[in-house]
Amino acid sequence: MTEFPLYENILLLASGIESCIEKKLKHSALILIYSAIDTVGWLDSAEEFATKPSFIKWVDTYLLKAKPLACTSLDLYAARCGLLHTFTPDSKLRSEGKARYINYAFGSAAVQDMQRTIDWRNNSDKYVAIHVNDLYKAWQLRVLRFCEELEKDPERKAQVHKKAGQFFVELGLDTMSDILTVVDKDKGA
Repeated sequence: MTEFPLYENILLLASGIESCIEKKLKHSALILIYSAIDTVGWLDSAEEFATKPSFIKWVDTYLLKAKPLACTSLDLYAARCGLLHTFTPDSKLRSEGKARYINYAFGSAAVQDMQRTIDWRNNSDKYVAIHVNDLYKAWQLRVLRFCEELEKDPERKAQVHKKAGQFFVELGLDTMSDILTVVDKDKGA
């Protein structure tokens, strides 16, 4: 079983996130970050598909221990749902009062200033501020930790790599040509 799909796809996700941040594609960066969290949460679960529990468990176990973010795993999950499903900050969890809205700081913006404004308006029960770079860095740091842990647990590593084997793969034109040559030979046989 090759380790290539796992590490290649994690690096591709990171590259896409970094490119979006560099180009100031804020929403796209957030979508990729939330997808990246979903992906590693799924990899680390016994679930067939990514789920709310797999996301929350990975965030609580890894991400929130990497950097001091003022949000909870449920706040992040609600933000993820709103952004991925409706491209808005709204989600069912928020409408039920179970999660806060996340205000995102980007670039050189100071997350502390944003949070001070939220606190000044007595809205910390409804809003929280985080910096996108901190969220991304927390994911990066904990993906590294996650991969280091896999090296110490062969059974867990095998399960994760089995799931990673389901990732999309890219077939170049030469590969497709080789496959079609075999297909054509089989048809002629």
